[in-house]
Amino acid sequence: MTSRRLDRVRRAVEAAAAREGFALDADQSALLDRLVRLGDELAGARRRPVRGLYVWGPAGRGKSWLAGAFYAAVAAGLPAGAATRVHVYDLFRALHAAIHAQRVSALAGPRPAVGQGGPTRGWRTRATAPVAEPTPPGPSENSPEPRPGAVDSAIDGLLRGTTLLCLDELHLHDTGDATLLTRLLRRAFATGVVVLATSNYEPGTLLPNPLWHHVAEPGIALLRAHLDVVELAGPTDYRTLGGRGRAGFAAGAWLRPGTTAQLGARGLRRPGADEATAVRTGSRTFPVAAARAGELWVAFDDLAGRPTSTLEYLDWSVRFPRWVVTDVPLLTSVDREAQQRFVAVVDVLVDADVELVVTSPHALTTFRTALPDRPDAFRTASRLQLLTEDAGDTVPADDVPRV
Repeated sequence: MTSRRLDRVRRAVEAAAAREGFALDADQSALLDRLVRLGDELAGARRRPVRGLYVWGPAGRGKSWLAGAFYAAVAAGLPAGAATRVHVYDLFRALHAAIHAQRVSALAGPRPAVGQGGPTRGWRTRATAPVAEPTPPGPSENSPEPRPGAVDSAIDGLLRGTTLLCLDELHLHDTGDATLLTRLLRRAFATGVVVLATSNYEPGTLLPNPLWHHVAEPGIALLRAHLDVVELAGPTDYRTLGGRGRAGFAAGAWLRPGTTAQLGARGLRRPGADEATAVRTGSRTFPVAAARAGELWVAFDDLAGRPTSTLEYLDWSVRFPRWVVTDVPLLTSVDREAQQRFVAVVDVLVDADVELVVTSPHALTTFRTALPDRPDAFRTASRLQLLTEDAGDTVPADDVPRV
């Protein structure tokens, strides 16, 4: 990249920061230097392979923001479709959906008779060949593992035409996802795709559960072999500055206790009993207090107390640009599954930049400091600081919404 092109990328990122009202600090500027060099190698005609970048560090340091601003500046200079940026939740959702589609397509097509070759030959009678990397516990009979061909086809579909793949908020707590990531990375690096990843976790701490960490080790080895690992350190969690006056998630609020007046001040109208309905994702339905045009109202117990998943949250984040989650308790008072679901909700809504309004009997500071020791809860504590807190005045108990 010429000096002019180097300056263009740098100026584009710094201008994006200025538009949002801040300047890069020293650690962020040092990371931008490294990102600019990556852009140089991507744009230049280089014979040697381009090493990607793995950026990790504490929550709220601006890793995702910097990667996004860099991505926007560099993608403009690449052929259409050559750059892809995906959040880890969307990545695994897309891969699982593509694998399922491959399986359905294979089952729908003609299949040779047993003994005539093809996929039925010996499938149920012979053990599978050993694989190179460790595998998680086998799936249940009700959810058979997809054949390797389906996985490879799904990965190839995701990577087709890609030069730069940005993986945002990379974290692993599931052995199946760890195995998929390893296969994705192996294919990406074999075909010359350059990877830029952001994470709160140093590569060696991905999938931290010591019982299953070995499943992630092949992928970790690939990350270290093909990416430069850079920590974005520094003392400031920029989310402590709040999100007042901004759009998307940062335009949201934490309302305590969530009175009619507090809601009305934000242009919100508490749903009536006749608005109770259900929202559908795939073949499943879920009760909600209201599903208005662009606005979802749901009680915490219905959102996190029921067996919902990131699949639903991702779907609803597209359909509803504003969520109102009511009656949010301290997470220490609910079970571990509900705790993890709420953590996932916040992750998905931040990434989709969906406005979140919470009503709770507890102050935001109390909620944040009482978060249990759950995977990624530290990130939730940081992200919730983007919300404006309205503690209201002392109100009669019968004015507190129960939606």
